[in-house]
Amino acid sequence: MIILDGLRIFFGIIFILFLPGFVWSFVFFKREIDWVERLALSFGLSIAIVPLAVFWLNWLFHVRITLLNTGLTVGALAIVPACYLLVKTPSLRRSITLRLRMLFERKKG
Repeated sequence: MIILDGLRIFFGIIFILFLPGFVWSFVFFKREIDWVERLALSFGLSIAIVPLAVFWLNWLFHVRITLLNTGLTVGALAIVPACYLLVKTPSLRRSITLRLRMLFERKKG
């Protein structure tokens, strides 16, 4: 059980404190910053964006602060900018479609 608790904490930290800020850092700073700066900025952006989004949803739309609602909010905070980047960046879209084709061709053959 200790191992599962440790894994849950590790992936929770990645999901809450890193992932939203990492994706948003690509929206704000496309390729202008170094990877060390991007990692530090990811934690800072996540710490700023996630609580604000959860509390604003609670205050404006009376969405209760539960584990499920927070998880959905954090997922949306990570997926929305990722979709924006896919739409706005043709080279990224092209490389992802090529990788997906290669992955599905391996599974078929």
